[in-house]
Amino acid sequence: MVQDNYFNRKRLEDLQMSNIGLSQTGGWMARFQDDILILHNPIFKVNWEPYQMTSLCAVICDEGSGSGAVNLRSLHLQRNSFLIVLSSQIVESYEISKDFKGTFLLLSEHFLSRIGLGNAYLLYSRVENNPLYQLDEKTATVFRSYFELLHNLMQDTCPNKEEALGALVNLFFLLVGRISRPTSTEDDAQQRQSEVMMRFLQLVKSHCSEHREVRYYADQMHLTPKYMSALIKNASGKSAIRWIEDYVILEAKAQLASTVNTVQQIAFDLNFPSHSLFGRYFKQHVGMSPSAYRASVREHLLARPPQESSGE
Repeated sequence: MVQDNYFNRKRLEDLQMSNIGLSQTGGWMARFQDDILILHNPIFKVNWEPYQMTSLCAVICDEGSGSGAVNLRSLHLQRNSFLIVLSSQIVESYEISKDFKGTFLLLSEHFLSRIGLGNAYLLYSRVENNPLYQLDEKTATVFRSYFELLHNLMQDTCPNKEEALGALVNLFFLLVGRISRPTSTEDDAQQRQSEVMMRFLQLVKSHCSEHREVRYYADQMHLTPKYMSALIKNASGKSAIRWIEDYVILEAKAQLASTVNTVQQIAFDLNFPSHSLFGRYFKQHVGMSPSAYRASVREHLLARPPQESSGE
């Protein structure tokens, strides 16, 4: 059964394309209803503020490079990099080279909930914390061929088109499952660390607005705070409390940058007793007040020059 945490009845039209930065395409594109959108060599503009995805997005890089972060994990794209970002994850884009080329696939939650994905939770658990994969040439060719096949089917006028597309999307997740499965070279200790890290980040993502203490997450996993903290530190190089704080700040930045909520409303959403305490917490970690951060984002966007198309 599809997990409600990952899917709800939103459609692709709810995805703010301006947030992702895909304004139009310099290559080919195809759309199926409001559920599937595929773009080859689109025009991509870097947005500096964090934004929260409302659909699943997959990207394969053909040329050029790019850098950014998904849920605080820094990443760098180059040729044959494959990135998959889930709905509700927070994305930050830092830089895209002018020669960047690739294919973007966007899938609405509404469509994914209709077709069902079997063991989707297991797959999503893996890619949620490991969104970027560097493919070998053979595997990258398989994904490029898949995207071309999907594009051709979306252009076709065959009967039972939705069922055929559903089957192809299920095939996509089988391909993703192959590249995201754990390697057999991991020993038991590494696997244990990875499992704890994955579960910890899932809990922090879901509950950081309510709980900012390490003990809460350790209790949820039936571990002592000291043992859990040691595993998190060994697995990521960053302390558990730092992960919690970073998630809170990331959520605050996303709301300040992409909503019209007042600072007081955001403080309430993040479960701070008052907006003044939230302001002090934010300034301690960011170096400026929430209002100053919001103003700086808007000033930066207004001053940003338009970027050239990466497509021809």
